[in-house]
Amino acid sequence: MIRVFVSIVEKVHSTYARSAKQYGKKGTGERQMKQSHTTAGAGGLYSIVYLHEVKQVVDFISSYIKMSEEELHFIADNLQFTSFEKGEILLQQGQILSKMAFIIKGAVRGYYSDESGTEHTLGFALENQPLVAFDSFTQQTPIGFTSVALENTETIWISQSAFYNFLETYPRYEKVLRTIISEYMTIEGEKTKLLRIVSAKERYRALLETHPELVKRVPLKYIASYLGMTTENLSRVRSQK
Repeated sequence: MIRVFVSIVEKVHSTYARSAKQYGKKGTGERQMKQSHTTAGAGGLYSIVYLHEVKQVVDFISSYIKMSEEELHFIADNLQFTSFEKGEILLQQGQILSKMAFIIKGAVRGYYSDESGTEHTLGFALENQPLVAFDSFTQQTPIGFTSVALENTETIWISQSAFYNFLETYPRYEKVLRTIISEYMTIEGEKTKLLRIVSAKERYRALLETHPELVKRVPLKYIASYLGMTTENLSRVRSQK
């Protein structure tokens, strides 16, 4: 399997610069190569960091279905990398989505702005999670939210055309896609249940039990927005024993 990944790295590396130029701002998508950690392949030396990143995506897919070498190479041929600095927008409300991303490293907040300009936090995404609005991606409708990097964030992604080409070539993955969509719909349902909890203290406690990592990495004002309370109220809840 490691030989397969080395071959994948060669292909991904060749598309990396093109991704940064086409989709990122100046500096966006550009990353210092870790020259001190390389592995030998038929065509030369390739940074081991790409090997790790592609493996993250493969591990995620493989948790649903076993991938063949042919399928691995198909994915690798179409992967692109983009990095975002803290505070930078990944997805913009009103945008029509043309790619599906996967978070390699970092934290992302999703929110929408109402007519008064007030932001309402919808959720968060961390490492090893997809970043996509399925309705916009599949139906080409405007996204109803904005995603912003809470930390320096690295993503790996595939275009809509390449993704559909993959499904057409390997139709057994359609079931996997339906499973993933179903899981994320369940996550949305969990938030609805969370907000139905009347007690602010119990809402916060439920979040701690289900997603303790969020409290460690996400600013309190966004946690408060997600839980439907003010920052002051959340601070009082946290101070209670």
